[in-house]
Amino acid sequence: MTKEEKMSLYRCILRQFPDAGLYRVSRINEWLVTNGYSLAKLGYGSFRELAEDCPEIFGFQDDDNDVFIVLKTWQAGENSMMNFAAAHPADSFFGSKNIILNDDIIEMSQQSLYALTKILGNGLSVQEMKQEIYARFDEAKENGKLNFLAEKYVFPIDCCEDGSLVNGIITKNISPRGKSLYFSFEKTQIRAFDTMPEPRKRPVHTQSVSEEDKALIYRILTDNFEVGKQYHMAAISKLLTDHNIDRTKYGCFKMKELLAQLDYLELEDVVLGGVPQIMVTIHERGGAAAEQPDVREKPFTKPYREEPLQEYSVGADGVPLGRLEYFCNMPPKPMGILQKYIEGQGIYSDFQTMRGDLSDDFDRARAEGKTRFYEQKLIFPTSYKKEDGSPVELTLKPNGREGKPWFLYYVDTTVREKSAQPVPPGKQLESFAFLGSWSGFLSELAEKAVAEEWDFQDSPRRNYQILIQYIKYTFSRLVNENKVCISSDNMFAAFNTGLVDNHYDDIYACFVPNDNADTKWKFTGFCTAASGGLGKQLVNYFNPLPEPPTYFKRSEDLFFDLTKQLHPDFEHIIIDNIKRLPLQFLIDQFFDVTEARELVEKIRDCGSGRSRERAELYEQLKELLKNNNRLFIRIKNRINDSIELAKKRVRWNYKTAIPSYFPRRNSMSLMLPLGLTDEETPDVALVVELTHSGNYQGQTILTLPQAYIDARLMCRLSSDWLSPSQIFVSHDQEGQDFSAVDDEFADID
Repeated sequence: MTKEEKMSLYRCILRQFPDAGLYRVSRINEWLVTNGYSLAKLGYGSFRELAEDCPEIFGFQDDDNDVFIVLKTWQAGENSMMNFAAAHPADSFFGSKNIILNDDIIEMSQQSLYALTKILGNGLSVQEMKQEIYARFDEAKENGKLNFLAEKYVFPIDCCEDGSLVNGIITKNISPRGKSLYFSFEKTQIRAFDTMPEPRKRPVHTQSVSEEDKALIYRILTDNFEVGKQYHMAAISKLLTDHNIDRTKYGCFKMKELLAQLDYLELEDVVLGGVPQIMVTIHERGGAAAEQPDVREKPFTKPYREEPLQEYSVGADGVPLGRLEYFCNMPPKPMGILQKYIEGQGIYSDFQTMRGDLSDDFDRARAEGKTRFYEQKLIFPTSYKKEDGSPVELTLKPNGREGKPWFLYYVDTTVREKSAQPVPPGKQLESFAFLGSWSGFLSELAEKAVAEEWDFQDSPRRNYQILIQYIKYTFSRLVNENKVCISSDNMFAAFNTGLVDNHYDDIYACFVPNDNADTKWKFTGFCTAASGGLGKQLVNYFNPLPEPPTYFKRSEDLFFDLTKQLHPDFEHIIIDNIKRLPLQFLIDQFFDVTEARELVEKIRDCGSGRSRERAELYEQLKELLKNNNRLFIRIKNRINDSIELAKKRVRWNYKTAIPSYFPRRNSMSLMLPLGLTDEETPDVALVVELTHSGNYQGQTILTLPQAYIDARLMCRLSSDWLSPSQIFVSHDQEGQDFSAVDDEFADID
């Protein structure tokens, strides 16, 4: 391609994708086809060939090059492209009747599609209605019935029962967020049936479900769900699919049609968060139908029924009390994985027997103290064995949805070398050495170091919640830099804590060999060089002495460059991290959306013991925001305003941007204060990272406790907006791990 041809191609891409970044190949390719830039027309056999020929526009990642592609900012053509980037992305093809509709180019709200199915009375689902619109649009193009009038496409969809014609309307999407085009519809006064194609009514299925199959499905449902409770149809559908219940066997196009034939199920259409959904209630079967034999492939000795939910309680160690099957859901998928694994060892068992065996294993592990917690998940060994003779372990996770408080999350049958097991940054210190009690370890360090605030203002408990995160991740950084020192005779180990005493001498943590095989080392005390017995041993063993951690290597890691562009990831900030946004801010933004305000008020009323209920409310709030474009844009604009104010603060005082380090990504970032509730008082921090292209990516937001803990890794802060004495920790946050350094970017990686 010539430079002029590449410029023309880049102009087209820039209209829909104005920001540099990582995109799906299929999304960019479909956009090019819509604008007449097909690969065949351009003379390429694949998109990869096109990308390799245009290195000014495209770049490659280390993997998934056929799925994702890097879109660059073409510096050579930047000035000539600015006007095109500012134009509407549909300008290049809007008005042409060769337009190709797909999900990447047109916005169709769930509410509109749902309302259209009700007006037409066609019984279609929302997704089926969307495909019907695409089909009607293509037919209108072929039949010459696609009109372009007054800056909008108009085409016939179908007639209502009263004969009124319903037209589809496609216009440019005026929203700055979202797709290029927007779909709506109108019911006209036209009653011209002869101008319409034959209505496509869904076939009526006359094939019924046998009593034997009804009994089988009932047994599957009641083995996993409680009778009399309401569940989302998606959960019911997935369970039956996992058990090889094929709806097409009964002539059904959708699972809903099959469920409608089961007299013990009650289906209810509801709208949650503005999204139409179907809820299913299971009722008891009566009469002869309840006496049908169990016809599953592996018959049980007796019909399995889980015991009714009992009052949930835990022991002093936090481990749940009672039988495993009473407080833990055991879904078919992980149970099936375990069943298949033990069958490979010649052990044949059904789910009922396995549940009983696992409950016995849990009782035994709890009695012998072999249960353990890891990142809020509960792990215990079973009587089943791996190939190396070690026990198969099960991982339980707190259940944030309806049902029992825990569920079976993971079945570990993999044999691993101990050296190959990755240790998360936050667990490396405890894996390295036996520390004794955390309270004793931390209080000794705090007493020896220069006085500093190690808890937040009004924290429910004074437990060094800042210091514990500081020392964990400082050690992780030292491991990464190979600065944890071990003597040549393996009789002494030490590391520099990065803290100093009142004389500003470095404080070292010292260790001696541990007789306990779980860890190689045992903490013995803190010291300064040549002071006391430990200090003298330190000087005797090491030259040079252990060095403190270092974090930054360039000025860009410490100072925010106001000349560079900042592109926040608003989807991740608003949707994925909505629980970090201040509740008062959300209430203020939801002033005209009653449902959203009510959800936030319920979240505010949830106490510290109702975390599962709070998590479910946040999920409902996420769904509402995903489907309310106007509300999303309102919050986005308010955050944008706060970002602009933060930039002004940086211009006035460069120290406003605070550097921080993230161990899992091994990268530096900067944090900017965002005042969302009150412009003068920051209540969250925006994390920005300098990309390879030279722009800043606004990765996420942190609460102020998270932000302070992450920033404290670097040095003691003297910030005008981030200080422990200015950070209020509510009772709702009691017991939380405020650090985000270990898991913050897991979903971005």
